[in-house]
Amino acid sequence: MIVTVKLFGMLRTQLHNESELKVPLDQGCRVDDLVAAIQSMNADVGDLLLKRKILVSVNHEVAHGETELAGTDEIALLPPFSGGSGTPWEMLTDVYR
Repeated sequence: MIVTVKLFGMLRTQLHNESELKVPLDQGCRVDDLVAAIQSMNADVGDLLLKRKILVSVNHEVAHGETELAGTDEIALLPPFSGGSGTPWEMLTDVYR
């Protein structure tokens, strides 16, 4: 299956102003599998996911690594939404799921 992952904020900028990312996954995959697939597609974004600096939302709820995915799920990567100065990647703090 191919899932569509919506991108917001600085993630859009990091991925050349793309609003969505298409990620091929096997049926029955979980959020952890999605994170691994994104890591292989874009190491910078994947590292932020692994460090819990970005949340994964599935169907408008924060998802955990074991959350199973379906092709019809609405998936989004949610970066921090606050402003500030300096390099955005340096200002991120851990987000606990």
